[in-house]
Amino acid sequence: MPKHRPIKFENTLEPTLRKEVEKIIKENPKARTILHATLAIIAVGGVLTIGAVAPGLAGGLNRMQTSRKKKSYEDYQKIWNSFNTLKKRRELQFIKEKDGYLVYSLSKKGKDKIKKFIFDEFQIKKPQVWDKKWRLVIFDVPESRRKDRVALRKKLVDLGFYQCQKSAWVHPFPCLEEIEFLKNILRIKPFVKLFLVEDMTDGKAMYHFKDLIKSVVIRS
Repeated sequence: MPKHRPIKFENTLEPTLRKEVEKIIKENPKARTILHATLAIIAVGGVLTIGAVAPGLAGGLNRMQTSRKKKSYEDYQKIWNSFNTLKKRRELQFIKEKDGYLVYSLSKKGKDKIKKFIFDEFQIKKPQVWDKKWRLVIFDVPESRRKDRVALRKKLVDLGFYQCQKSAWVHPFPCLEEIEFLKNILRIKPFVKLFLVEDMTDGKAMYHFKDLIKSVVIRS
């Protein structure tokens, strides 16, 4: 087991970003990699020591470990190595020593890495019951922000949206928080609108989502 003084991470991440990290780790199995677990520990102001515990993320991170001592040792080594890599890349910065801990915080590069992690991993959660309403996203992002417009389109595809027209995309499930997060992280809030639609007359859109809709209970 690597020998080192306990590492504590100063929580300097915006509350909305921290909330997204917690949600991803708990709900998205593919996000439970060693790097992402390390980022999660850092994001929520956790502690890196033997057993590597991140407060508030027990549900997600504990599944990454087993009761077997060997597996726990291997996971901890990987988390420690991931921490060192982030430090060498100057995505973490040493702040001070306090109460026996070495205190680190995210640099600007580190915060950007957390944002990219969230952007890449967050998904629209499937509800147990569908309200029979549709979410319509329309946008008009200027050519001067072409890079952000492309990123938005790619993420809408990743989230499972269907493109009705060039800048009009639909999804059947609630996604207000997800779209607001996209608007904020890409800084395109004035250019993106979300509408709640009662009736869907686009047969191709309905056909596109037929299997997804069959997988949930439809509200009577």
